[in-house]
Amino acid sequence: MEQPVAAQVAGSAQDWSAASVVPGPGAGTLARSGPVVLLVGSQDADVVRPYLEQAAMVAANGGHGRQLVRGYALMLSTSLEDSPGFAALAPHATGLAVFVDGNVSVTVDGETVTGADSLAWVERLIPWPVHSVVVTLLGTDAPGEASPYRLDGGVVPAGSFRIGTGARPPAEPPAASPVGPPAGAPVGPPVAAPAPPRPGRPVPPVPRDERVGFQSVLLSDLDDDLDDFEPLPIVEDDAQVVAQAPQARVRGVYCKNRHFNDPRVLFCGICGINMVQQTPVLVDGVRPPLGVVVLDDGAVFGLDHPYLLGRDPDVDPRVASGEFRPLPIIDQSQQVSRVHARLELRGWDVVLVDNRSTNGTFVHVPRTPDWARLPPGGEHVLGQGTRVRIGHRTLAFNTHAGRSGP
Repeated sequence: MEQPVAAQVAGSAQDWSAASVVPGPGAGTLARSGPVVLLVGSQDADVVRPYLEQAAMVAANGGHGRQLVRGYALMLSTSLEDSPGFAALAPHATGLAVFVDGNVSVTVDGETVTGADSLAWVERLIPWPVHSVVVTLLGTDAPGEASPYRLDGGVVPAGSFRIGTGARPPAEPPAASPVGPPAGAPVGPPVAAPAPPRPGRPVPPVPRDERVGFQSVLLSDLDDDLDDFEPLPIVEDDAQVVAQAPQARVRGVYCKNRHFNDPRVLFCGICGINMVQQTPVLVDGVRPPLGVVVLDDGAVFGLDHPYLLGRDPDVDPRVASGEFRPLPIIDQSQQVSRVHARLELRGWDVVLVDNRSTNGTFVHVPRTPDWARLPPGGEHVLGQGTRVRIGHRTLAFNTHAGRSGP
């Protein structure tokens, strides 16, 4: 006797967006924002806020699974705070994207993904269709299948959730019934039916439905998906730059291994040697790259040159002259100005400058709870781990320099 096949909760990204989210009790926070579902192991508003904001930004840009994974990975890699543990799920073109950090378990079709035994986060892509999805915090139980509760959107206290099949599928249009001519209306001459098609290549038979077992692959391996943003390469070929500006020279100090450094650092940014135990001698030298900015889709931009950030920065004459390089910010929310902001290199500092944008430029400094909006034309010196928000897109600043102060 054949075993009954469990009803699938999602066979595609569209099915996932229509599925129901059933919350269960617990000391966590559950959020649903469009196709993004997030469970955080805390109910502290300040702790939960950045995770909710990240989920909302991913949802506002279409809720793509790849952007979800890259966004949370970037957030964790630049944060100085301990993660409370969380799981985030979003649809990808070929499967369900799962991101887990800490003591949270995601069970899909009987297979469990957890971050409890990992030193970092865990990400998986589970091919469609999926038949059961249950997410629980440590020590909590999954909600029962008969639970009457549903979360269609927003934020609620919860310690677990399951994806149910209770969502109503879109109604199919009724089959059209043949309509005859009204009584008494003249009937035209019969029309000959079209000739049957000429025989050609045989049509392959429709494949039978086949259950696909659980298979998890790294989301980063799927680089041929054209539905998501592709990373932009770092410009390395001088021929790609319209006009190459002369290399900037600054005052700095050399470590014992002859690496040129910011005179304010405690350790060499290249080899890590202690700079305090030697007598600093200020000299002129070519300024090395001051770090990188990483966009939430994984694109990396080296800070050896200033940048213009915006929807269409290439049209600015400062790009054509070679004074700045363009850093396009593609945002479906239409909140990004043509030239929204700029990154300037002043001495050894990377300075973010708002270009009097309509919707503002926001910064989040590590160990602070909230995003701060720059005043029109305002400036902010970027420190390690500082994040920048433009529209619904985020960038993070990373540097290896060991500064002595902010």
